[in-house]
Amino acid sequence: MTYGGIEAHPEATLLTDRAALYLEKGPADVVDLIGHICNLPAAPRIVAEHMAHAMFSGRPEFVLDQLGRWTIRPTVSPAGYSQSSHPSVAQERAPQSHEKGRAPRRKSGDFSGQIFPPQPLAGLSYTVVDVETTGGQWPADRITEVAAVVVRDGEVQEMFETLVNPERSIPPFISRLTNISWDMVKDAPTFSDIAPQIMQKLEGNVFVAHNAQFDWKFVSHEINKASGNRLMGRRICTVRLARRLLPHLSRRSLDHVANYYGVEITGRHRAGGDALATARCLLRMLDDAAQRGCTTWQDLEVLLGHRTPGKKKRRTSLPSPASGDSSA
Repeated sequence: MTYGGIEAHPEATLLTDRAALYLEKGPADVVDLIGHICNLPAAPRIVAEHMAHAMFSGRPEFVLDQLGRWTIRPTVSPAGYSQSSHPSVAQERAPQSHEKGRAPRRKSGDFSGQIFPPQPLAGLSYTVVDVETTGGQWPADRITEVAAVVVRDGEVQEMFETLVNPERSIPPFISRLTNISWDMVKDAPTFSDIAPQIMQKLEGNVFVAHNAQFDWKFVSHEINKASGNRLMGRRICTVRLARRLLPHLSRRSLDHVANYYGVEITGRHRAGGDALATARCLLRMLDDAAQRGCTTWQDLEVLLGHRTPGKKKRRTSLPSPASGDSSA
């Protein structure tokens, strides 16, 4: 499993948020913790322990230390600072400056906002995702097909793809674009049916997609709807990566990037074909990045962290070979 890869966390509640903020001060005895967050001072220890275990069940960010006190599982930043892994706290904190107090929050780009120790890009595992949908109006539109390609040790290792019953109609122009009709998906599994398989491919890996915001938005929403869990972890958008590595290309759509690298796309605008082509382009782009001295996750964040000067172009959600950079 890749440290800092995709994880599924239960949605935060008022009580878990209060617990996380309380534990920011340090580990706490269960009686004191439950007394504070539940307004139950001096609760019997057995009652407090039962309440804490029930409240934190399935929430890996809450752990017991060696003395049996509850604390927040930290993630360690490159500078050696500890950072809370609880969703309500992790993205709001920044390392403390010894001279000027709290440092300003760092923008996370296409990533989750968490901070991780240095890791070679070649040692990470990636899951390249592509979805076809009934349209680009999230969350009203739904997924009609999904593919997840696992890349590890510089090779494509696994691939999962399936049609998905979107539980709503498919507009005719979408069917013309993707060649996916209602007859094809009416007997297909719903996303809830396949959510465990998708999570199995995602868990512990870096999430990758061409125009990652689009695919992440749909997949994370469906995972949350199916399980009540929220996806967290590192992401890479290969459109943004192509902008940095291939500035000479007139467009950074999947067609143009694949053509540049000599990657064949079998089944354009189908999840499996697009995800597999994106995975192969990712490997080539990581090789290009390494030749430029970009070999760690932190190097990659630096590479992607600067916006291209000039007027920001309006992005389109739906993939089209004739559209701008953000197309799949």
